[in-house]
Amino acid sequence: MRSVTRRSIFLALLATASLALFTIGAIKYPSIMHRWPTQRQIVSLEKQDDWQAFGGTWQYADGVMSNNSDERGAKLMTGPEYWSNYSVDADVLLLGQYGDAGLIIRASDEEKGVDAYHGYMAGLRDLDNTLMMGRADYGWREYAAKAVLPRVFAQQWYHLKFLAFDCDFAVSATSQNGETTTIAIRDPDCIKSGRFGLKSYNTGAQWRNVEIQPATQRDLTAMIGNLQPELAVPRQLPTGSEPAPHDRYLEPIERDLQAHRSGVDAQTISSLRLLSPDAPSFVTVQGVVTLTSPMLYIQDSTGGLAIFSSHPHAPLQIGDDIEVRGDVYLHDFSSELRNADIRLLWSHTPVSPVAVAASQAATGAFDAQYVEVQGRLAEKHEDGKGTGILTLEDESQSFIAVVNGLGRSPHLDSLKEKSKLRMRGICVIDSRYTHDLTAFALLLPSSGDIEVLEGPPWWSPAHILELAICILLLSFAGMTGFFFVERWRMQAVLDERQRLAHEMHDTLAQSFAGLGFQLQAICDDVKDGIEIMPQLELAQGMVRNSHEEARRSISALRPEHLESVGLLSTLEECARRMISKSSSVEIETTSKGDIQNIPLRVSDTLLRIGYEAIANSIRHSHCSRLTITVAYGKSTVELIVEDDGMGFVVSSDSAGFGIRGMHKRADNISAHFRIDSVPGQGTMVHVLATLPPSFLRELSHRWLIQLQMRKMHDKRARN
Repeated sequence: MRSVTRRSIFLALLATASLALFTIGAIKYPSIMHRWPTQRQIVSLEKQDDWQAFGGTWQYADGVMSNNSDERGAKLMTGPEYWSNYSVDADVLLLGQYGDAGLIIRASDEEKGVDAYHGYMAGLRDLDNTLMMGRADYGWREYAAKAVLPRVFAQQWYHLKFLAFDCDFAVSATSQNGETTTIAIRDPDCIKSGRFGLKSYNTGAQWRNVEIQPATQRDLTAMIGNLQPELAVPRQLPTGSEPAPHDRYLEPIERDLQAHRSGVDAQTISSLRLLSPDAPSFVTVQGVVTLTSPMLYIQDSTGGLAIFSSHPHAPLQIGDDIEVRGDVYLHDFSSELRNADIRLLWSHTPVSPVAVAASQAATGAFDAQYVEVQGRLAEKHEDGKGTGILTLEDESQSFIAVVNGLGRSPHLDSLKEKSKLRMRGICVIDSRYTHDLTAFALLLPSSGDIEVLEGPPWWSPAHILELAICILLLSFAGMTGFFFVERWRMQAVLDERQRLAHEMHDTLAQSFAGLGFQLQAICDDVKDGIEIMPQLELAQGMVRNSHEEARRSISALRPEHLESVGLLSTLEECARRMISKSSSVEIETTSKGDIQNIPLRVSDTLLRIGYEAIANSIRHSHCSRLTITVAYGKSTVELIVEDDGMGFVVSSDSAGFGIRGMHKRADNISAHFRIDSVPGQGTMVHVLATLPPSFLRELSHRWLIQLQMRKMHDKRARN
């Protein structure tokens, strides 16, 4: 029964461990389960936690993801790194000119920067009106570029599809008039798996209807048809010695330069403060776009300016160089241009922020300018329209940060109160944003312009409460453990008292009882005038025997006695001491198996049981032969005490204090105890004890020897 229970427990533990390992493997190594998307699925552009931005100003609205920045190499990534064979479909629109935008697949190790990732990119480039495809390994290797007819237009949607199967890649672009351009590439040393994402270079762009699905060889064949994949060999960009490139690459630039040349001299933004505040003046200024939403801001080398335009204009991107004409209105610290007419001049490099302290920004010296400010987050909330409102503090100065069109990295929900943040945005001294609660507000293009410098301090009220609860739980556990140890110690004391009671019963009590009988007989004989010398001599002998029995019991309580003599020898010595010289009882001892080191608790228990069994045989059975056997097994030790005496009927009624004591001792070491006896045929006491593993016995034996040697050394030192 015990073996069946152990086997069931072992199988249950094995099944639990297997399930746990499978679950951990499925979570930590999902590539074991799926190496590709399981079905065609629409990728949600709205779920902010699913995307990770590396540069750019990303905003989502009405099913369209936009990057309103001209930053070079802005990326927005999603998906797992273990997907291998799949294709991505999306509609792509270029907001500006002289750049490219498209899709990334099989990407990994992404960082902020130009081509700072490992993966493949395919997209549309309006500089040379081509559909291009290449590989990035922290550097760009372009494998193919194919002309798109009639050309790549900004502000026009194209359907882009990028497929990867094994080491074959295919990309196609379909214009609004239905013309499709396709490229097929084979890269023998290809990247096997990775994430996918959106990317733009030197221009803003928009994406919509993004879908992903598993790819097969059939899908690849259907996409490229009879087109044979070209070997992936990096292309050499055209040089000045070739005849065609001049017209191909510089023609769109020259055409746009002619269209955007301005003959009007623009004023600097800071010079507008010199105009009369009594009536608006019509002016022309030129600057770089620093913010597009919720309001348009531009900046030149002298200051910043807010723009209000009632005329339709092309979508602008952060970094665009524009010319603005309109009526100027002066405010306390900056100006704004109303009824503005906007004209795009050039795609410029975005303005770098000026690092200022919150106290400096509060003076108004940087009103309408792109700045970088640090502070600790005091509060956050949303206004219900997708705009995040953050309240921050920097020393004694508080301010508000407004995040319009929530970006993707980090998400506002991940920001914790009391965290130290660095933010980049437009500093405004405007009650429309400050609500007269703070000195200034910061308008952030997206939450990607928030950088977490430090987490919140650990000693927060919540953490202190958790620490207090943990201390209380540990205190309760400590008290419970203390009470358990005290109870165990008390139980050990009670068990030891019970054991000593058995010892005294087996030795001293019986001797003193006999001595009392002899003294009573002497008293009776004295009254009758009978010679008392024989009784006195017998009483003296019983006293000597009692003293010897007490000495033997005390000696047997010491572990070094049993270790030095051995179990079988100790039992034999006990038996011979109990038998008188005139007795004819024959004693036989037998040892079987290899003698092993027995734990002290087991050997002492066997010794006590053996004492009781030998005493009962000599005193009550009237035997002529007594056999003591100790048998050593691999993991057991067996004690047998057998006599050929008168025997008795074994029952619960016949079990006296001594037999019950032997049962109790055997139970204390989980040993099997049995008494076999038949009237007239003798009695056999059988004890079978299980030993711990050999290395544990050896360890305990060595520890006991070292303890004994230390005690002997201390005793010699005291003497």
